[in-house]
Amino acid sequence: MSAFEISVIVAEAQGQQDLQPTLASVERATAGQCAEVLVVRPPGRPPLPSFSALAVRELPADEGSLVPQRWGIGVRAAAAPVFACLTSEFTVHPDWARTLLGSIATGAVGTAGAIELAASAGTTAAAVYLVRFSSYLPCPGSAPRSVRDIPGDTAAYQRDAVAAFPDLLAEGFWEVDFHRRFTAEGRQLVYLPTPLATFRPRRGLRASLVLRYRHGREFGITRVEKYRHSAGRLILGMPLVPVVLVARIVQRAATAGRIGLALRAFPVLAMISAAWAGGEAAGAWSARKER
Repeated sequence: MSAFEISVIVAEAQGQQDLQPTLASVERATAGQCAEVLVVRPPGRPPLPSFSALAVRELPADEGSLVPQRWGIGVRAAAAPVFACLTSEFTVHPDWARTLLGSIATGAVGTAGAIELAASAGTTAAAVYLVRFSSYLPCPGSAPRSVRDIPGDTAAYQRDAVAAFPDLLAEGFWEVDFHRRFTAEGRQLVYLPTPLATFRPRRGLRASLVLRYRHGREFGITRVEKYRHSAGRLILGMPLVPVVLVARIVQRAATAGRIGLALRAFPVLAMISAAWAGGEAAGAWSARKER
């Protein structure tokens, strides 16, 4: 049996190699817990900063791999019964690990808190934040609730529950696929509306567009190959996807009192949503040809 209470998997995000702020926040957040930290990044990077209170282990990943693929490497190597996922785009609050472990102890198979945006974030960072986390904006005063999805970034999971699906884990930790399996089994995912992490990306507009395109392409391939969606419908529906995405994001931002942020980021928000839609259609076309 592992001596660790939690394995924290930190994947280097594309274009953001500085891990010091993330690891420093993890050191504060795991004080009092027996934790291991697994840093997943391509070989040849500069040495990691040393932290006296962290047991850090590096795991190699391909340069072109995406974050969920890097998380998968970490999950397969994790020793603790609970693991949590991070990237170098985040810092976590001091009570992050304790709060997530407490939620898992109540029986949740996975749990995550709200995500806030760094005060210094520019327009591109704000747009990426809203595209990725508009469903998880801080909502003070709300109670924890059972949900169908939580953000894999900053979330914690029961490792045995995830390892029970080796077919999925072999492809990486694409959390939405695991959430579908958990829901089918009647397992509980818990969302905590209190912010437990801060999003602080440093990626520029061009790199953000390329990355969302790549993620959209993976999503399109998955929808056609794994879930048997019609490739033709996905391709023909591509022009509507950015409209639906942006409208949904703006509505969520307004509900959370962040409409000003959405309006400020609107032009970049539209571009990033279009990049996702183009990637999804390209992935659907690729999967259609393979089929």
